[in-house]
Amino acid sequence: MPLTLSPCLPTDAPSLALASEATWSPIPRNKVAFGNVPISARLEMYEKTFHDGMTVQKQYNLPQQKHYLKVTDDATGEIAACGVWVYLPEGYCADDDEEVVTGPLPTGANEELMRDFCRMTGAMRGEHAGRHEAHWCEWAFLNISLNECCQVLSAYVPNAAKVLWLLGTHPRHERKGAGAQLVRWAFPRADAAGLRCYVDASRFGHPLYRKCGFEDVGEMSLDLDEYGGEGLGVQRWVAMVREPQKV
Repeated sequence: MPLTLSPCLPTDAPSLALASEATWSPIPRNKVAFGNVPISARLEMYEKTFHDGMTVQKQYNLPQQKHYLKVTDDATGEIAACGVWVYLPEGYCADDDEEVVTGPLPTGANEELMRDFCRMTGAMRGEHAGRHEAHWCEWAFLNISLNECCQVLSAYVPNAAKVLWLLGTHPRHERKGAGAQLVRWAFPRADAAGLRCYVDASRFGHPLYRKCGFEDVGEMSLDLDEYGGEGLGVQRWVAMVREPQKV
């Protein structure tokens, strides 16, 4: 069935929240991080995040331009997938990332897990998407990187970056190419500017990113049993980079 890629609107926030809940709740990290948070509170968190991000009600310390994108099922009008690409004109720094520094979480959330996860991904992102280099970044449902961060570099050399901040496909629309459309959206823009693209992927998103041309540059892991995961064990994430292609 036909799928259409288009920008998200603030009025999409409730639908994006429902898609987020369907996509994220089964993922091991989120089971531990938000399993004790009522569904209503999770939906409120997701909806507020999307709406505030699109309406610029939040004052970001980290210089950035966010592009909220959706893929819609033309037959039903349902949002099949959503992604957020972020352009970081000065690169990435955790000290300027309000999600990392303040990061309010709903009552019942596993704050220790989220704090350690952010520190872990932040250290890796600092190596590959820090202020020493320009990037596009992607925020993605698949790799659940709402609160990713990066280490503070001892010397900043201002440059730009593109990071895939979020990408996710609704379970009813998996394996239809929606996620790949969202991933590849930034490539012509990154290539034209000579910018590297960065994402850190869970095992769910890793095959898609490899297929789209990302290469592994590092690996991170957390033992969810140490945070109350009850047998979920060690979960791994892979830092991935796509180098700019000649145009």
